[in-house]
Amino acid sequence: MLKPITALLVLLFYCSTTVTAAELAASSESLHTLDLQRQLASTELTPLQAGEQQFMTLYKPAMTAFNKGTVVLLPDWSQHAASPRMINLLRQQLVDYGWNTLSVMVPDPLPLTDAENLLTYQNELLLRLQAVMTKVQNSSGSVVIVAQGSSGAILNQLYQSSELTKPDALVLLSAYLAEPALNDAVSLALAKHKIPTLDIQQQQDNVFVLASSKLRQQLVRKHIKELYRQRLLPGSIDDGFNQQWVFNEINGWLSYLGY
Repeated sequence: MLKPITALLVLLFYCSTTVTAAELAASSESLHTLDLQRQLASTELTPLQAGEQQFMTLYKPAMTAFNKGTVVLLPDWSQHAASPRMINLLRQQLVDYGWNTLSVMVPDPLPLTDAENLLTYQNELLLRLQAVMTKVQNSSGSVVIVAQGSSGAILNQLYQSSELTKPDALVLLSAYLAEPALNDAVSLALAKHKIPTLDIQQQQDNVFVLASSKLRQQLVRKHIKELYRQRLLPGSIDDGFNQQWVFNEINGWLSYLGY
């Protein structure tokens, strides 16, 4: 027979492993959503419907007398709608420069990067962005998309194929796919759609981001994309000082476009 203290330890171990299994069964998106619901004011939480699925967005209104429009923020597929990897800073600071911000919870990341899985993710992202564009187009002003990582890379295919309403401007933050051929396809799609695009990369970026820099510039020239700016910034997106530099680049480029 187990002693009382031993039995208690066994029970605690069993309970902890049971909770962990339950947590693993839940999607990362649902766990992130629960965290945001606990941490943020209810006024920021705006659920939207995409087909049969509901997803969370975070909305903040512009804090200026003149409203320029809405900036839609798409985190990388491994991140959430208030990601500390640049997205949260943008959603907090852009409101002081005349922009509403709408940060979108993206679908869960793919287990494998291949064409079939990417198509599945792309279709899920398309449904969400259709719902988002319907919402923001009912507001006044311009629409700017800021998309990060693999979410941003996949978004290019939707714009190239005209499956999604085009915004007035697009900002890509370290956009890539972790497979060489698919990453090259991202560069081609970026060059073929004519949305004014700011393509921001970091010196300490993903190897696939840096590997595509020259190809993107070549394809942009080949396909005569008129408004494209590529910026290689120092450091990492995880550094607070560098994030402020990225913000200044984005705000300055939008001002250059007349926003």
